[in-house]
Amino acid sequence: MPPEKEGLRREAPVLLRTDHGSLVEGVVDLAFREEVSDFAGWTVVDFKTDRELEGSTDRYLGQVRLYSMAVSEATKLPARGVLLVV
Repeated sequence: MPPEKEGLRREAPVLLRTDHGSLVEGVVDLAFREEVSDFAGWTVVDFKTDRELEGSTDRYLGQVRLYSMAVSEATKLPARGVLLVV
């Protein structure tokens, strides 16, 4: 992978074993590595439409939280999640 793309992932599969032993599997829409004054690590973005979000906000926030945990575990770097409504 070219060096300029090492910190960028699109449609990346993730797998996480939770503390309870369950496996969580999914596909991260977008993840990028960044270093700013208050954060250095990965930002995981999950895109949702208005229709998808209606009545399911907690579910989707939990989903992006798990995806962020999976990215953090895989990279050994901090990760934060963003739910982006389009």
